[in-house]
Amino acid sequence: MDPMDPETPAVSAERDRLADDIGDFRRALIPGFLLHLLRGFEGDEPSVIQIATLYVLDHPSAPTLRELAERIDRSVSATSRLVDQLVRRGLVDRHEDPDDRRARRIALTKRGTGFLREFERARADAQLEVMAHLTAEERELVTRAMALLGEASRRRPHVHPTHPEI
Repeated sequence: MDPMDPETPAVSAERDRLADDIGDFRRALIPGFLLHLLRGFEGDEPSVIQIATLYVLDHPSAPTLRELAERIDRSVSATSRLVDQLVRRGLVDRHEDPDDRRARRIALTKRGTGFLREFERARADAQLEVMAHLTAEERELVTRAMALLGEASRRRPHVHPTHPEI
């Protein structure tokens, strides 16, 4: 029996504890930073799929509509409507593919990149607020753990759950 098999009782219990701790942490973080961040949208807040799409587009290569649809696991027509919404918000734009004038590439605008960076800063501020309730040693440990998770994320190949080639 593999001790890291997700179906072993020990791993399952560890996953459940981690999920509970992450849930407690998210409940402490999300209301404040997310509501603050979305305040400027005045009732026209971006949806979860819109925010996820912005993160997919936060990459040097600008996908075509079909490529983006595959990456977000949506139909081309649904993705087209989604991109239209993001274009109207000024968060993404479409531009001609230099290698194929018939193709259009989709990329973040400066405003879209700014939105994501503000999202990340607001989340970091909220996390620091929670971390203020830790001892100096605990804050150092959390800071080191976050740095390790960041490093692991940079080492990890970008793998889409349903499209590993992306």
